[in-house]
Amino acid sequence: MKNTSILINLFFIITLFACKEKNTTEYIVTEKEKTNQVIFKIDERIELLRIAFNLAVQDYIDVGMLPCETEYSKRVNKHFREFKNHQLIKYIDDSPNILFDFPTIGLMFKNFETFEFDDTYSKELSGFKITKSDIDSLQPLLIDFSEKSNFKIFFENNKKYYRNSVKTIENQVNQEKLFDSIVDFFQSKEKGLEMIVFVELTNSANNKAVSFYDNYNPKKRATILGNICETPDKSTSTNEILELDDNRRGILYHETSHLFTDKLLDKYIGELSQYKTICEDCDEIKIKDKIDHLIVNPLQWLLQHKINGKDDGHNFYLNECEDIRKDIYAKLNEYQPENGMSFEQTYSDCINLIKQSASER
Repeated sequence: MKNTSILINLFFIITLFACKEKNTTEYIVTEKEKTNQVIFKIDERIELLRIAFNLAVQDYIDVGMLPCETEYSKRVNKHFREFKNHQLIKYIDDSPNILFDFPTIGLMFKNFETFEFDDTYSKELSGFKITKSDIDSLQPLLIDFSEKSNFKIFFENNKKYYRNSVKTIENQVNQEKLFDSIVDFFQSKEKGLEMIVFVELTNSANNKAVSFYDNYNPKKRATILGNICETPDKSTSTNEILELDDNRRGILYHETSHLFTDKLLDKYIGELSQYKTICEDCDEIKIKDKIDHLIVNPLQWLLQHKINGKDDGHNFYLNECEDIRKDIYAKLNEYQPENGMSFEQTYSDCINLIKQSASER
């Protein structure tokens, strides 16, 4: 009986600690979900496609668009140059529709080992001028290239470098409370919002917005950030380690704004046919993108002005711009979140300005 009592007490203690651990875990997860954050990543799928693309075009691409001179780019060339004649590289080189934003489709594959395409994103392919048939042709080539080049081992060996390359900019973004400033501007009470920044360390040509990320999750937005350097032909510390400058800050303001404006665009845009005079010969996707950026581009510069005191875009839109964006910026500039003014109403007013401009053409 005594042994039974001891066992019961022991069971109670174990259960108590187990429950406490469970509750603690649940609390941590809940708190994490409430955090609005910017996350920097290097993604295997994007990196493999970027390496393959660079191999395909490096002999004839404009010198200014070559990857930054870094120890990492040297390691990439040393490891992969013997696979320059692989069928994947030839396929990319021979295709007239595969351009600099090609690696973005890496995010449409479920993983970098099978390269199984996620059909959820089928409608996005037209924006890259790639067909499902192209994807089917690419899949076995991607698998073969990855296996024969030992890409997985290469990626694993460089993980420490990847972490170090983005650690500085991630810390700067967090210390500046960049995301919090944007959330405050929009007077949002939402929690669990994420801006995912996929960094391409050998892409010195462009940045790319990713609106389809995570099954179109409205709480998440992604962008691909290239390592566009001022001295591409010299190995410098700023080429190796990304830092937060005005250009990258502007990109983050722009892309994070979409977390708040996309739902408003869908709510207020109305019939797309009424915008044909603004976007001639455009399909529905291009019309929405055009209207969207007539507001978000000026909005980016307003954020830079209000949060960081940068006057370049502010002065341009108020004084020099001669199209509808001047009126849109003036309307956005009237928005005063500290006075409890509604951004939704301001956005609706901007859409009405665009509708009026379209009707007058």
